[in-house]
Amino acid sequence: MPCRSNRAKRIWAGILAGVFFSLFSTCVQAGPFIQDPKKVSWHIFAKEVSYDRERELYIARDDVIITGGKTRLEADYVEFSNTTKDAFAQGNVVLISGQDSISCNAMQINLLTEQGLIDKGTIFIQKNHLYLNGENIKKTGEFSYSAEKGAITSCDGNSPDWKISGRNIRVTIEGYGYASHATLWAKKVPALYTPFLAFPAKTKRQTGLLIPNFSQSDRLGFEYEQPLFIALSRSTDATLYLDYLSDRGIKTAGEFRYVLDENSKGTMILDYLNDDKIDDGTSETEEYAFDSTGQRTNTDRYWFRMKSDQDLPAGFKAKLDLDIVSDADYLLEFKDGYTGYNTIHDYFDEEFGRDLDEYDDTTRENSLTISKSWDQYSLTVKTLWYDNVVARQNDTDDYTLQTLPSVEFDISKHALGDSRFYYSLDSEFRSFYRQTTISENRRLVSGQRLDVYPKLYYPVTLWRSFFFEPYVGARETIYYTDNYTDKNDDDDSLRSRELYELGAQLSTKISRVFEPNNGFAEKIRHEIAPSLEYQYIPYKKQDELPYFNTLDNIEKENIITWTIANTFTSRKAVPGKKDQPAYAYKELAWIEFSQDYDINIEQDDEIGNGRPWSDIRMESEINPLSYLSLDTDIDWSPYTGHFTKIYSGATLKDNRGDTITSRYRLKKNDDAAVTLRTWYTRFYARLTRSLGAYLSFEQDLKERNTIETITGFELDKPCWGMNVEYREADGGDRKVLFLIILKGIGEFGQK
Repeated sequence: MPCRSNRAKRIWAGILAGVFFSLFSTCVQAGPFIQDPKKVSWHIFAKEVSYDRERELYIARDDVIITGGKTRLEADYVEFSNTTKDAFAQGNVVLISGQDSISCNAMQINLLTEQGLIDKGTIFIQKNHLYLNGENIKKTGEFSYSAEKGAITSCDGNSPDWKISGRNIRVTIEGYGYASHATLWAKKVPALYTPFLAFPAKTKRQTGLLIPNFSQSDRLGFEYEQPLFIALSRSTDATLYLDYLSDRGIKTAGEFRYVLDENSKGTMILDYLNDDKIDDGTSETEEYAFDSTGQRTNTDRYWFRMKSDQDLPAGFKAKLDLDIVSDADYLLEFKDGYTGYNTIHDYFDEEFGRDLDEYDDTTRENSLTISKSWDQYSLTVKTLWYDNVVARQNDTDDYTLQTLPSVEFDISKHALGDSRFYYSLDSEFRSFYRQTTISENRRLVSGQRLDVYPKLYYPVTLWRSFFFEPYVGARETIYYTDNYTDKNDDDDSLRSRELYELGAQLSTKISRVFEPNNGFAEKIRHEIAPSLEYQYIPYKKQDELPYFNTLDNIEKENIITWTIANTFTSRKAVPGKKDQPAYAYKELAWIEFSQDYDINIEQDDEIGNGRPWSDIRMESEINPLSYLSLDTDIDWSPYTGHFTKIYSGATLKDNRGDTITSRYRLKKNDDAAVTLRTWYTRFYARLTRSLGAYLSFEQDLKERNTIETITGFELDKPCWGMNVEYREADGGDRKVLFLIILKGIGEFGQK
């Protein structure tokens, strides 16, 4: 056999040592950091491998690679003891375990205890995209590290945009990180110092502190809000909030959430504040009051809200909504923060599809609804309780009408057997209740009402292109009240009302396709859908009936309504499969005009000032281009030639991200006097790829004052971001909010 070179001998020795080491190791299920080292099969590959029998060490040199399970160790030099599982690596050391990695000059580690020393190393945690750098790092456990002196950052590169340096750094993955004498650096400039810093290093749902919020305002002073998240079980969790307000006291809050399945879940939240300030009516405390509400003298302040969805047996579903607040000022005052109105309103809307009443609404709705739906039928049982905050707060008479309960049974429109007739049914039973029914100016009453309203339709097609549908409806309403007496001193507890309704609709559709064949669209379809509707309800004397809501005083109707709806839809070819052309459709615009003609007014000039024609209404949604959208809701009087209502908005944006949003609202009463006139505008400018600035203001043009002005800027870098915002509201309240986002660690400040 020809002689081999020494290099070839070393290579073969390395291969044989790797095979030998593999044969005397057990099979693997995990790597050293996420696996059981006792069951790992380790393989050594290098240009030179030898075995020191005296020290029982495998010694590998040059391009060393050790693999075991999901772990890979690379170095220039490695000593490994198969007896103690100690490994010493030196020179360009890289240890990869799962998605995480350690790079250093040298490493001494025990693969069984997963403890050791790392010299001048960098630990990279993939899930948080977090780097831990230090001269002498101790690996104290499977997922824990410590360093006498070091730095952490989520930025790539040798010169990170930010880092936090400190002493006695300790980091536990899926736990927390701690550092003493910590300094936040912006590049090479120290920006913030704290003697102690704690931050989350979590990627999974578990108990622990969340990032705090802090802000500054005239009304509340300096605010620091610290949440504590508690993972109770796989389906339940809670969050406790401690909110320090330097000028008002300490506000506490608790939030409990549960998810049983996709259709059964709930959230309840309670805030409490023993307020240091009240509104005593003097000038010294006017900054703690609101012009739109009465005097607030209570110091015990709270807000409880809850929403819950629950599947019940036999296909029934339940929905619970609770909203109880201590005083009319509370939601005006606490709109921001973790438990503020804005946050909870958006959370409920996204999670349950039901939001909260407006923050300035002093009558809060509480309800419990149980329902079941079939193909053509639906049954709903509902209890409504309106909490009159002002009446309860001031301990005055409460005339609020409550519904305890209501039962609704409806049948959707569908064919009547094999005939050409269709029918539908709306029916309800309601029990009404008021705490106080005695009033000098109003007839108030509690009682029950049953209303049954079936309809019969006969749809036909005329002249091939016209759809004609006449209908007739009959309404029976029965009342039971034991405390109602009308002006004729009639104290009958049982009363009834019978009404009928006639109507018809005539409609058609006309369309035409235009072929511009340009870059905007290949084809545009314009569809016009005109319709003519008639509704007749005869006059019925209803003075002797109890009054709960508008259903108890149905006005006579003899109205013709015309409507013209326009829809513009574009079609544009897009890349598709071979020999199968694909098209993209987009609704460019929807515009609808309508107007009523009241025959009763035409026959009696004393009704409605002799003006049978209503305002012409126009509603539209226009999206002709990707960067432009418009929507309007306008009423125009044919008698005065003036607009009586204008709700109009527009958004303009470009590909860079700049946007301008503007909304105008105008409302007039029957005397043409302006009752509402506001203008809201928001500008957002993308100054650079990572820097944006914005300005928004809402003005009351009728009262000639500014409702709120917001200005700020936001910075979004790959590993960090920042948002600074200044708000000034009507009444002089000023607030500064700022948010620093250190990606991989969390957010500091308040959104």
